[in-house]
Amino acid sequence: MPKINLNPLHQPTIHRLSTETRALAQRYLAGEFRFRLQPCGFSVSELQLPEDTAPEIRHGKNAVLTAQKSRIYILPEERLAGNASNMEAFEHLCPGLTVSGKPVYSISHTAVDFGNALRLGLAGLEQEILTLKTAAADCKQPFYEGLLEVIRAMRLWTSRYIDACRALLRTPAGKAHRNNLLHIISMLENVPENPPASFPEAVQSLWIFFAFQRICGNWSGLGRIDEYLYPYLKADLENSRTTLDEAREYLAHFWIKGTEWCFGLLANNQTQKPGSGDAQNYQNIILSGINADGEQIENEVTFLVLDIIEELHISDYPVTVRLNKHTSEHLFRRIAEIQLLGGGIVSVYNEAVVLKALARIGIIGREACNFSNDGCWEIIIPGQTRFSYQPINVLMPFQEALFADQTPADFTRLYDRFLQCFSRQAEKVKKSVLDNRAIAGKNIADPGSYPAIKYDHADVVLSLLMPSCRAYGCSYSLNGAKYILQGLHMAGLPDVANSLFAIQKLVFEKKRITLPELVQILKNDWQDNEALRLEFAHSLSYYGNDNPEADAVLQKVFHDCCDILSRVGQVNEVKTVVGVSTFGREIAFAPQRLATAFGKHAHEYLAPNLSPTPGTDKSPLTAVLNSYCRMDFTKTPNGCPLDLRLAAGIRKHPGAADLLAQVLRVFLDKGGFYLQIDTVNPDILRAAQKAPDSFPNLVVRISGWSARFASLSTEWQNMLINRTALEWQ
Repeated sequence: MPKINLNPLHQPTIHRLSTETRALAQRYLAGEFRFRLQPCGFSVSELQLPEDTAPEIRHGKNAVLTAQKSRIYILPEERLAGNASNMEAFEHLCPGLTVSGKPVYSISHTAVDFGNALRLGLAGLEQEILTLKTAAADCKQPFYEGLLEVIRAMRLWTSRYIDACRALLRTPAGKAHRNNLLHIISMLENVPENPPASFPEAVQSLWIFFAFQRICGNWSGLGRIDEYLYPYLKADLENSRTTLDEAREYLAHFWIKGTEWCFGLLANNQTQKPGSGDAQNYQNIILSGINADGEQIENEVTFLVLDIIEELHISDYPVTVRLNKHTSEHLFRRIAEIQLLGGGIVSVYNEAVVLKALARIGIIGREACNFSNDGCWEIIIPGQTRFSYQPINVLMPFQEALFADQTPADFTRLYDRFLQCFSRQAEKVKKSVLDNRAIAGKNIADPGSYPAIKYDHADVVLSLLMPSCRAYGCSYSLNGAKYILQGLHMAGLPDVANSLFAIQKLVFEKKRITLPELVQILKNDWQDNEALRLEFAHSLSYYGNDNPEADAVLQKVFHDCCDILSRVGQVNEVKTVVGVSTFGREIAFAPQRLATAFGKHAHEYLAPNLSPTPGTDKSPLTAVLNSYCRMDFTKTPNGCPLDLRLAAGIRKHPGAADLLAQVLRVFLDKGGFYLQIDTVNPDILRAAQKAPDSFPNLVVRISGWSARFASLSTEWQNMLINRTALEWQ
């Protein structure tokens, strides 16, 4: 198996991890263990359950079947046990589960409460469920019985690994790693059944809870691991049961095992169809920030995680750090140092702005302080939220207004017509939420209420780790969580603003051309008008260049559109929350996008998220930050990211890490919301296109996730190559 360069952009000089751990990472990243991913080979139908079996019990029984029949693998040198071997899980399905002969999709874009699961263990969860079940109404009994089946399943699954370790001890390979296997057995005899007694047990328990969700098909974010893992490390350090170096090794094995679904070397995996990339299973991690008690979280686990990312450059757990006025200089610098390595694996939230935005929609206090994300970057409350989102291409209502049968007579009428078109789209969105997200018969005031109609599936696997679902006695998939959030995510706002700005300045102020003439030219995609196209493209300074005039247009578009969408409000039990995102839909949106007034041809890839449209950001990094931070992000409680790709030459700048750390502080001070930075040379990306197996671990930031460049389709690769790289000034 070829040796993998863990970071082809910049090889770290510090090797904190053992040689054995680094070698294991290279084996995983090369795809050596991807053969484990196989069709599950079982079906719930073989249980021959009665037709009137409640959907919750049926799902719980399927979890038991999954625990009994899924393939398990043990590497004697690994410090943690557990794997997710079902191909259906990788394909976002519930292995073995069908309804009316059709497979059942699993759950993602969520975050369960792993900290709560660690603290209770299976025994504590069982006791809580039995207590709730005793007092529950008859309609809720199947839900609690289904949860108990999942606990039984996890116990069976854990016991299989104990047996496998004992069997491996009888082999030469097992004997060579006897102490490690005995330690794994010892850990699994305590966790996840009970609360962990040590930091290694906490990491093992977290992996078991997480991997069982994965093997059943669910992709959950991991949340604030430096909050819920640190107490175990602190106790071990105080009692001299471990060292930071030893703790780093266990966390590194957790990181390595998270790559079990990666594509590996393409030469070894000809069946994998490239697309939007691997390493995007919505398993994000949050670091630092204040906790529910208002205390700052910044501890040894925080920095161990950053050490591991720096050394292994594994992108399967995209990390976001919550920054605030209490963030230490050391943490600012460590984030900057890792961002300079490329890959965009570490991004940041401005915690104060996020909390203000959440307060605007009524989420305050301890729950707000505990915010995490949905496995990508949208803001949710872990263990309390069912989340989904809906993309809204704002350029479409603008095109409807601009290309109407009767061309508007002036700028004001054009803008008003655009808002009218967008308002009609918002009404359609409201109806879509009612039809597709709200559940008929749910009592708005009671998340534990049940549908008025018959339902054929109700999740209990994910619900086990959702404290609100357990408390209310209703499945996550039946909107049994405390918060049912539907993100309404706008895309194309910078493109609309740039178009309006060009029309305002060049058509109505400078009278370079009439609007009817421009509309006809745009309908013809600038054909035979190349000189005019270049004038519209380059004679103005558009959004992203710290031009107050251009930014004021985006401010108005941003705020007006947020206000219109916010009026969608509560739709039955579903609370709609406004956000901005494209999530790589620049590709999907392109076919419907016509030529723009700021010089873009039809079907070009336009602005990602609230970042400048590629090719229009011609000023230094600080200009982009100033333009972006002019928006009021309390109007986008579900998030509004800024993507920055910096020229790779930044790394050669003296004191680059200190300067980039200062950029993070400026972002915080100016009131930004979410920032993801990548540093990569487009020439390296082009080389990786030609020889993907020479760069198998070349990581790039897509939108809410990172992916290995070689696993992307050519179309996605070209989109990334064409993104503007800002110069350092």
